[in-house]
Amino acid sequence: MADTETKVQELGPGKISFGTFLLKILAGTAGGIGGSLVLVVIFVLAASVMTPLTGAQDGAAIEVSPIFTFILMMMIFLATTVGNIISTWLMALTEREKYTRISSAISQVFIISMIIFILMVPVYFITAATNVTITAYAVALHIIIAAQVSALILEIVSNYRYALVGVYGITFSILVSAGIMFGLAGIVSSPQILLFVALPIVWGSLAFVQSIFTMLYGWIARTYDKDFLSTQTVYGKDYGKEVEAEEEPETPKAKDEEGANFLRHN
Repeated sequence: MADTETKVQELGPGKISFGTFLLKILAGTAGGIGGSLVLVVIFVLAASVMTPLTGAQDGAAIEVSPIFTFILMMMIFLATTVGNIISTWLMALTEREKYTRISSAISQVFIISMIIFILMVPVYFITAATNVTITAYAVALHIIIAAQVSALILEIVSNYRYALVGVYGITFSILVSAGIMFGLAGIVSSPQILLFVALPIVWGSLAFVQSIFTMLYGWIARTYDKDFLSTQTVYGKDYGKEVEAEEEPETPKAKDEEGANFLRHN
């Protein structure tokens, strides 16, 4: 009976207390606010340069200078990188027993932020040359992708067994945050406001929805005594492969093995 209870407790990811749940939401939102503060500082410092570069007049088409696009790219890169690193670090601190490889996760978050930025560079220049409104969607895409990948890295690096739980939870989180952003876009007239609140919304949604999904899945796994989303659980044709012993490769023999045996025995 005791063994059965121990088994049930081991199924699913660790339970999240209500206090930890609140801390994770605060940690994700605080990291997003940190990134937004970087965005605000750069925007204020570069405002005198950026304003003349947008030749917008009433009834006229908006022409965007490449310098403006470059400054915008640097703003988004620095803001997302800082916000993602702070959010990853703070959320990992809320569950130290779960996230044990924080430094490795943060290092990978920085590397992937650089890669995403490089891949987004041509997207920014193409959208800015086509329509400045489309550039706003490119910014939203950059923020959402960078946050999603950073959260996935934290789950995979530090919590490999239940990485799939993180994948599902983060996917639902991104859908929720994207819905909130599009909803606000239809209400708020100024795109600058959306730009500054994007990071807190995305990371707050990540922490909230992922925690809810993790708690819900843990309850389902313990109720049905089945770890559906564990990376060690297999389905279909893969069933039973985990119990198959891998054949050890033969140790290559030296060409003069007979001579070596002679020396060992004499």
